[in-house]
Amino acid sequence: MIPRRRHPLKRRFALAALPLGSLLAVVCTNVRAQVRLVPDEREFGLSTQIGLGSPARFVPNSEQAAVGVEASFNRLLVRQNNGVPCGPLARAGVLVQAYSFRNPVVLGHSLGAALFYEPQLLSWGRLAVSGRILAGVSYVSRQYDAETNPTNRAIGTAMNGLIGAGLLARYVVAPGWRVLVGLEGKHLSNAGVRLPNQGLNTPALTVGMTYFTGASGAQLAKRPKCPSGMLGKRWLTRMVMLGSTRVLPATTDRPERGYPIWGLNLVGGYAVWRSHYLSGGVEVLDDRSFREQLRRWHGGYQAHRQVTMLAGYECWMGPFGLTAHMGWNIVRPPTYNPTTYQKYSLLAKSRSGLTGGVAVKAYGDDTKNIQLVLGYSL
Repeated sequence: MIPRRRHPLKRRFALAALPLGSLLAVVCTNVRAQVRLVPDEREFGLSTQIGLGSPARFVPNSEQAAVGVEASFNRLLVRQNNGVPCGPLARAGVLVQAYSFRNPVVLGHSLGAALFYEPQLLSWGRLAVSGRILAGVSYVSRQYDAETNPTNRAIGTAMNGLIGAGLLARYVVAPGWRVLVGLEGKHLSNAGVRLPNQGLNTPALTVGMTYFTGASGAQLAKRPKCPSGMLGKRWLTRMVMLGSTRVLPATTDRPERGYPIWGLNLVGGYAVWRSHYLSGGVEVLDDRSFREQLRRWHGGYQAHRQVTMLAGYECWMGPFGLTAHMGWNIVRPPTYNPTTYQKYSLLAKSRSGLTGGVAVKAYGDDTKNIQLVLGYSL
């Protein structure tokens, strides 16, 4: 039996973050022509998350729902026309969180950090409601081990990707202070970098307080509409490269090893209302890990590349976009299942068209792969 090789996962995550950090720097230098910050509008928040249910596929099972605490900082983003605020509002910021899964033997606890983007959906008096999307990384203290933790098939590595979405309401209770209440769902997994990787979902009720300075969303609620030229193009076109990796477990004759995944994604869309687009396209994927898997199953290499048709929805707020597509594998190996999947992306676009971010490929609540995205948009 060949001993299992330890891979420097922390180094992998650091190297993966470098191109995203470079892209964010480019975006930040170009974003001022599209979205401007309201002077002095900053918000600091502290909240607690109370889990809605407990995972039930472990031995021993979690007898109580997960609980966590979260600290966040954000700034209010608003478009300006000749110095006058207009158009939709949104928040962008960073958060850190700590979670206890109430199962110290199997799951332990997690520490994570993420970037989030939060478009404001409505504002009425002191009340403001917004939707949040986030992406980051998280450390989990207990992961799968064939001998010491065999029932934890949800988390296969210490370092994992963190994605989530939620609906939040803020209510001003005193000058500079708001109550924060909402529902959020977060997902932890390593996206197939190492198996097993069923992932862990943590839906939760959020309750907290925030302190803010400067103009609030309520004060800007009566802002005028932006001229039609500022709302974005009717048509969008995007071409991006995809990159990822997946580790196959060791066998009697081969050590554990990571294999690259490369792809090309071509998408076009049409704005049906303001910043909301219906879009579709095609994706070509070269998954070398599945190529090796087919060799192990059948004793030789076979056709392994995939071609997928995509159709779905995109929402763009200034330089930031959220996409959700359904994919149909029209070209695939005969033994590859399932034939359909879902794909979600968080993207950032500079004024020059440079586009990048993170994409998640999933089948239901099972995350198959997390991909780095870099390309160009028209």
